Amino acid sequence: MKNDQVTQVINALKPTVDELADAAFERRPDPSAIRARAEVSAPSVARTRRPVRKAGFALGAVAALTAAGVAVAVMLPGGDHAPGTTPHTAALDARTVLLASADTAAKQPTTHGTCWYSRTRSFEEYRPLTAAESRAKPDFKPLPYRASVASSSDHWICADPGAKKLRMQSRLPLDIRVTFPSKKDEAAYRKAGSPPLDVNGGTTATKPFTARYGDTSHEVNPLIGSHEIEWRAVPNLPATRQQLDSYLRKLWQQDRRGGAHGYTAPADYCRYVFVTAWDLFMAPTSAGTRSSLYRIMAGCPSIRATGRVTDALGRPGVGLKVGDVRLVVDPATAQLLDFQENASTHTAYEKQGWVDAIGALPAR
Repeated sequence: MKNDQVTQVINALKPTVDELADAAFERRPDPSAIRARAEVSAPSVARTRRPVRKAGFALGAVAALTAAGVAVAVMLPGGDHAPGTTPHTAALDARTVLLASADTAAKQPTTHGTCWYSRTRSFEEYRPLTAAESRAKPDFKPLPYRASVASSSDHWICADPGAKKLRMQSRLPLDIRVTFPSKKDEAAYRKAGSPPLDVNGGTTATKPFTARYGDTSHEVNPLIGSHEIEWRAVPNLPATRQQLDSYLRKLWQQDRRGGAHGYTAPADYCRYVFVTAWDLFMAPTSAGTRSSLYRIMAGCPSIRATGRVTDALGRPGVGLKVGDVRLVVDPATAQLLDFQENASTHTAYEKQGWVDAIGALPAR
């Protein structure tokens, strides 16, 4: 969809947006809570982020640290956008975008199937360590080059009726692309022996392989803060704004007092919800849950729009940000296109949906 078509969709939804905005005002958070959040400077993600889940459940068997260097972000100059995205100049209001996405999600049918399929494309940036980083990581050998690595992976998660265990399969890495910002960097890479670079968050494999699992759901259960949501329970999460907000606030308050694995939730409830959103949007949540999640975020003053962007796959969307965490969404489809939580990687979501068997792909 072209950028002007996105604008047309949002304009067409303006009456609905105005009505929802009035309703959102009536349900606004307590003003003292907003002031409290505003008075506290946003802490870094590294100190407040929820526990890290693995990039893909297959990586539990193949995760490895590269001894050649460390992956860190190369932030593109001149814009407030995630690596791999292209900004556009027109400004958008975050609440308008989120409410339009909520309205789109609410109209989508809730479907079911045996296996939940998703295809993701991971992007990693490598660069030489700074002097300070070298001192902090004395065991890492500095990289003499810059490089960008991209690859895709297919995942199937199947919950057979009556079965206690899930069936899971991954196929990765797919369509590996290694690029260099200059011929000098490429020459330095080859001079270093063309060492294997991590792809998909952990594996250095250069050819696709298949990994099958049928034991625990812990690798795929979405996280809300430190709370692991059982995969089979995901479709039954609260499907109204009021119920979902109450549910999320309860978990947030528990995590504020101290959650699992030493995690403590940020003081900003909106930040907590925003970081949680990517897991819920990529899981088989109901249309009501997705719509409600967008509506909750629409009432968050700390979420701001960074403008129209084109993601790394060339798809138009709108960038949203809280602190250093970025999402790219398409209001016309209510789909999450791209997610960046930390400084070293970001992930684009190519396709997802229900299928009847491992190996099958959604119709669209």
